[in-house]
Amino acid sequence: MTRSPARSHSCARPTCGAPAAAILTYDYATRTAWLDPPGEPILGAWSVCATHADGLKVPVGWGLHDRRHPVVSMQGTLAS
Repeated sequence: MTRSPARSHSCARPTCGAPAAAILTYDYATRTAWLDPPGEPILGAWSVCATHADGLKVPVGWGLHDRRHPVVSMQGTLAS
């Protein structure tokens, strides 16, 4: 049985072992990486701890989309 790297509940970085706080996925074709909250295992995804997720740097020319936290709209909250 082959395990997906994201099935681990600890960081996939060598010698880390901290609890997983995010799932890292990426697509070479679009040069895009995504950080999502931990959840169901995704084939080809990697579990990373909060420290490694927060410090993640992608290669030059790539985009990183951090979707771990919901985006709150501030529209309509300012007084006229």
